[in-house]
Amino acid sequence: MKFFILTVLLLLSASLTGQKREKDSVFVKTPEMIFSFGQTYNSWSVSGGFGPVFIYADQSDYRLIPNQKIDLGPSVWVTKHLVPAFAFELQYLQSEMYGQEGRYGFEGDFLDVSINGIAVINQMSARPGPLKDRWNYYLKIGVGASLFRSKLINYETGEVARRNEVYDTPNDDYVVLGYDETNPNKKTAREADLVLPFGLGVMYRINNSFDIGLESMLRFSAADRLDNILTGATNDRYLYTAFNVSYKFGDKDQRHMRWTYRAEGMDMFGRKQENRLQDEVRQLEDDIAEYEKNRPVHKDSVVITETLRVVYDRYDVKTIFFPPGASRRFSPDDELLMGRVAIELLNDSSKTLSLYGYSDSSGSAETNLELSRQRCESVKEFFVSDLDISPHRISIYPRGEDNPLSPLEELSPRGLSMVNRRVDLVVD
Repeated sequence: MKFFILTVLLLLSASLTGQKREKDSVFVKTPEMIFSFGQTYNSWSVSGGFGPVFIYADQSDYRLIPNQKIDLGPSVWVTKHLVPAFAFELQYLQSEMYGQEGRYGFEGDFLDVSINGIAVINQMSARPGPLKDRWNYYLKIGVGASLFRSKLINYETGEVARRNEVYDTPNDDYVVLGYDETNPNKKTAREADLVLPFGLGVMYRINNSFDIGLESMLRFSAADRLDNILTGATNDRYLYTAFNVSYKFGDKDQRHMRWTYRAEGMDMFGRKQENRLQDEVRQLEDDIAEYEKNRPVHKDSVVITETLRVVYDRYDVKTIFFPPGASRRFSPDDELLMGRVAIELLNDSSKTLSLYGYSDSSGSAETNLELSRQRCESVKEFFVSDLDISPHRISIYPRGEDNPLSPLEELSPRGLSMVNRRVDLVVD
């Protein structure tokens, strides 16, 4: 198990190093590197690997550095990618197996066949695609069968152990699986157990034909009998770590699907992704257009607009009016107005917003200046928290009693004080 953990850490370290290098470099994607709808890609590959097999059973004594012989085994697998992030494969593995704990040990061999699902981890990240255009790291999980033969050996005598010397029984048959119990040299049908593979891997793209990689798979057996001992606390398992070479089928002028980058607007399953923010902005634009179409025009609003033109030398100033006090609950009309300004800012990142706060003439000049500042802050908070505008793009300018809207005699009596309790929104 320690060896498995060490292998996982090495794989993750290699992957993170590749990711850091990618962030530090300038990389330009060409159109054929982008996975998008309606295009065809190479999606099949065949791989061959070779590496050590460590058996974790009752009659084995493996540590981080094995103190017994290491069995090496070949493997081959065929992979089909469905989308850049997901694939499935059929894998075949075979190896001899050995383990010894004290007086007894076991010897044998196994054939392992499994169907595995593959998730390419970096294809599911915020920046989907190969790391530095060369590296993929992935997770595997699957289900399969182990077909095996094994003998329990008494290493003091060098003979196959009999049941009556291991267990309290008069039965003197040999302790074997996949061999004749009366003749341990005669092979019979292999025993079969369910296995559940799980592991991690990393691959490196050489060119459009070949990849190389390293993967480590811990295969959990559903039974506890690889070593012929059925009294262990846990089921048997074995770790297979393989260096491998992969050949990719298809047109060599095209990239294999696993080395493409997910297109904008596509989720990890290759489906069109909904852009909720874009839909909300579109709905807000429609609401604003409807509001502007049906908004009534009064004499007071015309006078106010002309006065603002004098103050700011422009017609496109927007205004939020306040009741007495520093804060207020914004009305739907206010929110639509600020939403319209937010869309203008989102569509042009070079633009900034200036908020000019005012008060009426009631109260002291210092109090009114503070009130105008607080009104600016409340409007700014709405832009930042509700409309996702960066606070660095918004400046506030409290003015207190300065620049009252005039001529006041042309405004309705109710508006004499209200029009000066305001925040003017100016986009530059």
